[in-house]
Amino acid sequence: MATLRTIRLRIRGTKNIKQITRAMEAVSAVKMRKSQSVALAARPYATAALNILKSVAQGAARMDTTHPFFKTPQNDEILLLVVTSDKGLAGSFNTNVLKRAMEFMKEIEEQGKKIRVVAIGKRAAEFFQKRKRQPEQSFRGLGDSVNLADVSGLFQKVGEWAKRYEAVHICYTNFLSVMRQEVVVRKLLPFSEEGLEEMVKGIVPEKGKFADNDANSAKETANTTNKAREYLFEPSSKEIFDAMLPALLNIQIYHAILEANASEHSSRMVAMRSATNNAGELIKHYTMSQNKARQAMINKELAEITGGSEALAS
Repeated sequence: MATLRTIRLRIRGTKNIKQITRAMEAVSAVKMRKSQSVALAARPYATAALNILKSVAQGAARMDTTHPFFKTPQNDEILLLVVTSDKGLAGSFNTNVLKRAMEFMKEIEEQGKKIRVVAIGKRAAEFFQKRKRQPEQSFRGLGDSVNLADVSGLFQKVGEWAKRYEAVHICYTNFLSVMRQEVVVRKLLPFSEEGLEEMVKGIVPEKGKFADNDANSAKETANTTNKAREYLFEPSSKEIFDAMLPALLNIQIYHAILEANASEHSSRMVAMRSATNNAGELIKHYTMSQNKARQAMINKELAEITGGSEALAS
């Protein structure tokens, strides 16, 4: 049995840990609310942009365009963007993303195709390097308050990769609610109507003050985009696509990163709350052990005193 001094040290250390986890929970809650508000505020714009992209894709299909974002290169290489965090202590957030990414990579390799990865976040880069899968490129520092300027380097690279790979996918965590996030794999390139419909559906949140408004706007825009449209491109479809398609692709990638950031802070907040509760339970257990040890010492001293007095009396 641990000594009384050891138990006191354990109680003091656990209390310090509880203070740290409680502070981290509060910080994560603030960051989560900020990331959530940015992601939710971007959803209406992302929904409209993706529906425009869907309409353009339909028009391009009728025109048989040869734009790189619609054209599939003749090779068997797939590129996967994996979005994780730079920091840990976020529960199973990174584990779930990396597990889904490995499952997708296994599916592609079983089809006889090669797959390369781009690591967005420190955790993804370290994960694939340890498994001898050197990422095509890695990006860090895209957490917390990220903006479009911060991810400009990633946007430029995706445009280059569109000409090299048969398809480009992105694996990230979609924010559904504070207590629920979903790891998804979306197809970015080449553009397709099915992929755009899937992306638009994933933008609508399950709960929150934006849920009803976003759901209604998504239904309205979906109804509008289902109508057939005839496009007249002036001066040429190539010039218009060169200007518009990269910007719309950037919206998809930027929104995926925003969703991942909101999910990361939400997972960290829940994990720190659980750690704080566990520390409280551990302190109760140590306090009970301390009381038992103290009572055992008192009983021992009383027994010695009683035994001594009886010896003197006899």
